[in-house]
Amino acid sequence: MSNEGQAPHEGGYPPHGAPTSGAQPASYPPAHGGPAAQAPQPGQYAPQPGQHSPQQGHYGAPGGYAPQPGQYAAPGQPGAQQPAAPRPNPFAGIPAADFVRDGVAALLLLVSLALPVTIGTGYEGVSDRFHYVVILAAVVSIVSLALPYLARANVFPPSWTVHTTRLVRLLANAPYVVVLLVYVVLDALTNDDVQGVGTTFALGLAGAVLAAQPRQCEMGPEDQDRAVSVLWWRITAGIGAFIALTSVVSLVLFLIDAGDYADIGFLYVVGPIVAWLLTVAFSLWAIFGTVVQRSSSWRLTLIGLGTVLVCAFVFGAGDDASLVKVQSMHQVAGAFVYPLSLMTGLGAIFVPAAAAAAAAPATVRALSREPREQIWFGTAIHALEYLLVVAGSAVVGAVLWMFLEENGLYGGDKPTGAIVTTIILGLIIAAGAVYARMELTKNTAGGRIPALAVAGGTFVLGLVILIVAPTEQYRDMKFVTVGHLLLAFGLPAMIAIALTGPKAVREYFAANRPAPRTVNDSAYQWTAPQAQAPGYQQAPQQPYQQQAPTTGAWQTQQAPPPSAPAPQAPAAPTTDGAPSHGYTAAQAADPATPPAVLADIVQHAPELRAQVAGNPTTYPALVDWLAQLGDPDVDAALRKRKG
Repeated sequence: MSNEGQAPHEGGYPPHGAPTSGAQPASYPPAHGGPAAQAPQPGQYAPQPGQHSPQQGHYGAPGGYAPQPGQYAAPGQPGAQQPAAPRPNPFAGIPAADFVRDGVAALLLLVSLALPVTIGTGYEGVSDRFHYVVILAAVVSIVSLALPYLARANVFPPSWTVHTTRLVRLLANAPYVVVLLVYVVLDALTNDDVQGVGTTFALGLAGAVLAAQPRQCEMGPEDQDRAVSVLWWRITAGIGAFIALTSVVSLVLFLIDAGDYADIGFLYVVGPIVAWLLTVAFSLWAIFGTVVQRSSSWRLTLIGLGTVLVCAFVFGAGDDASLVKVQSMHQVAGAFVYPLSLMTGLGAIFVPAAAAAAAAPATVRALSREPREQIWFGTAIHALEYLLVVAGSAVVGAVLWMFLEENGLYGGDKPTGAIVTTIILGLIIAAGAVYARMELTKNTAGGRIPALAVAGGTFVLGLVILIVAPTEQYRDMKFVTVGHLLLAFGLPAMIAIALTGPKAVREYFAANRPAPRTVNDSAYQWTAPQAQAPGYQQAPQQPYQQQAPTTGAWQTQQAPPPSAPAPQAPAAPTTDGAPSHGYTAAQAADPATPPAVLADIVQHAPELRAQVAGNPTTYPALVDWLAQLGDPDVDAALRKRKG
């Protein structure tokens, strides 16, 4: 009986090649004389007939089983028959990232059920007015997480493929999107009795987006599976467009009623518009960089911001917390004197959903490719840019608050000390962010320390701004906003993680250490003036090297020391036995000796050239010049330096 279309029995083919029946399996045959590979698990990618044989160790290795139901197969290609073999482990062969994605999606959907759904008569959760539709949509999304595991357990019929799994998962999470749209429309249409959209949708929508996206083990080759990358790039862009739309509608509704607020004072019109602009910039900047610029570093920045907002929404869910719980298109006028409260209109609570869409493996394929360490450096730079936005919002809010006080438009106690402190510290943080960004952009190796210093300083100053935050006059509690948390915790943590955490970043800084700075002992220790120092002659300044702006390597500005070596005769001693040039061996070998001094030493103190050659901070042009001298001692030092 022919074995065509059948999977080999357990143990693979005999060592000498194909089975004796003469027919090869429908999937790839084993290499001539090579052993059969292990079978890919159902749900994994399996190559199709006519493709090149993949390398050993990849899915569909030579000699592997035919594609199983639930595996990736090119559209239109039939799969092989189901082998008569024991059911495989449904968890085998799944990358750890897929398990993490499933776990985070389930956690977000479950935790979202404990957060507010609408405003109504207070902050209403899913049990206050029996919002069963939200619960049902969340449950369907959670159930969809089991699809790849059921496919690997051969629960589905033979016609089921990985494309079926991806399509059913998308359809299963569509109800949550529909429910959200219903609540958004109700919020737009209600005026007297504001409906609102609670933070339950911030976490729930992010969880549904994570549940809907294809898993890493379900992705095919990029040249054959491009459509899924385009789809998830569009989903990310669509969420950004949705945020922009709800924000614009919020502003329009505010402007319609702006006359009522103008009667109270012009600041009640100008202030909310300024706060709205800052909120929109915060919400859309990282999405724009991810979608339009297709930047992988902006993608990581967006994921970081989404993570911080999720934490803020969860910790701010209590009744005594002042963090945002519900957003509405009819609430632009509120809380504009606080740093980035996110209470001006509807839209910012959907940033975690955009971050979830950007985190999809398919979205990564649609973005530009950069070295891993450069992606993290860009993330740190973007976090510093966001630090400037949040610190600026704190300063602007405090300035507006001060104008309210001066014009008698603020009804509570006058927190003049808190306002002045916020303005001063906010300006310091903003200036530090600008400085650190310039240094990190100009010289990555040298700018790391200033960036980390700014992150640490922001953590301290952000805590002070949070501590001095005034008490809200209506509920007698300290008014803490998302902006406070971003300044004190979120953004400093993003900068520190980006510049210290990833392995690629640590390896880069280990190989590109910044040049040591010259230690100016005379700034804090007494020394005799050079004119009075015995036996010392001021050496003329020589051309030296300066650090490159991007790589941290030494580059030549002017010509190195003259190519003709100086005479090898010993330096003439002075009357007290000290050399006339005044240089010492310790100085020549000291890594802290400036490059200009090293250039003087090799020219005026030939007996110290070996020590300069062994100095680890001697710049390359001077090392090359020393190598041309033919001095045995210098050559030995150079060989030791390379070894």
